[in-house]
Amino acid sequence: MKRSVTLLFTLLMVLMTGLTGCFSPSDSEPGGQVGADAALIVKDVRVHDLDGRLAFQGDVDLAPELARIERGERDPHRNDGSVFQNREGRLPARERGYYREYVVRTPGIRHAGPQRLVIGQEGEVYYTADHYRTFTRIR
Repeated sequence: MKRSVTLLFTLLMVLMTGLTGCFSPSDSEPGGQVGADAALIVKDVRVHDLDGRLAFQGDVDLAPELARIERGERDPHRNDGSVFQNREGRLPARERGYYREYVVRTPGIRHAGPQRLVIGQEGEVYYTADHYRTFTRIR
């Protein structure tokens, strides 16, 4: 399984390196643009802490997180790498175990924070800055 995940992420990174141009998230998704040529940066992200206060505002570079995942390194949070169940149905419906979730740490927040990457078995990558309320498809 680990070999399959590593191969999947290697393929994903090769594909993303070869892409040019920008992708625009839908109107219901937070953040501005996602640029493949800009090292997987999601622009104009606003991240709030558990009390609803603005904890971070700016661009989020997801390349280091994807590289960490590809190397098989885990974040200390217990859910990092666990099955994402898609209970609210905000991502396309797939069989249980299809999606995995990974923590994206937020500067200024000591705990795991609300940012996550959700990755499907076919290589699709989704980013959420608000703990699964909305998603931006990265790939």
